[in-house]
Amino acid sequence: MKLRLLTGLMMGTLMSVVMSGFITLVNTGFDSHFHIRWATAWVLAWLIAVPLAVLVGPIARRWAERLAGM
Repeated sequence: MKLRLLTGLMMGTLMSVVMSGFITLVNTGFDSHFHIRWATAWVLAWLIAVPLAVLVGPIARRWAERLAGM
């Protein structure tokens, strides 16, 4: 359970940082207020991404194992 939570936390955090930054940049461009918009978007994304990664991660792993023939 500890590994599942840590993996979900790390995966959700990294993915939400990268995706929110990229999408914020594409949608609004880079200016002096970019970091504020990115931080706002990241907090909202993180609140969704981490619980989702914790809950869906094990399901995705089982699907991947089946596809890989394991």
